[in-house]
Amino acid sequence: MMTFKNIFSTAAVAALLAAGPLVAQQDIHSDYDPSFHFNKIKSYSWAKIETPDPMVEPRLAAAVDKILQGEGWHQVDKNPSVVISAVEANGAQAYARFYRQLAGYNWHRGWGGDGLMDGAASPSHVPAGTLVVDMYDPSTKKLVWRATALEPTDAKEKTKQDDVDKTAKVVFGQFPWKVGGPVAANAVNVPDTSAGQTTTGNVP
Repeated sequence: MMTFKNIFSTAAVAALLAAGPLVAQQDIHSDYDPSFHFNKIKSYSWAKIETPDPMVEPRLAAAVDKILQGEGWHQVDKNPSVVISAVEANGAQAYARFYRQLAGYNWHRGWGGDGLMDGAASPSHVPAGTLVVDMYDPSTKKLVWRATALEPTDAKEKTKQDDVDKTAKVVFGQFPWKVGGPVAANAVNVPDTSAGQTTTGNVP
């Protein structure tokens, strides 16, 4: 199976180990803009969704809607917090055509170095059969999060809603729901010993 070692920065999805045979064969990668306030997102809208089988498109949209609305987000027609697109294309030309239709949304990664969406990358680097889910800041039209799933489902299975639901679940497996932008200059990470987690506190 092809991998993205030379293109994408990898975020391991722990759910892959327990999600069953369908998802175990997926190659999942994700990356996000650490300066974006994901924890303030309240609403979203769909920019475009496209798959080789039109029957999969409403099922994929429904699966993603279920996850996002389960987190308290609301789908809206105007003034969304983020805009989402999803595509599974058969080849570089299909990917390029899809992104040209996104009316100015910039699919290139705009943060950090060596990673998911370096400026040198292009749709020609994405293997055919890869599901790509993007999230954009509508105020800047810049990419803030992306996840990819190579060969997300078997061709005979991917039209089943349960299988599409499983794919969506692992794609969003490490979505940064609680990321709130960069840590302030006067703040440090303080271990929360009671919960075994790390929190942010102000330096006196």
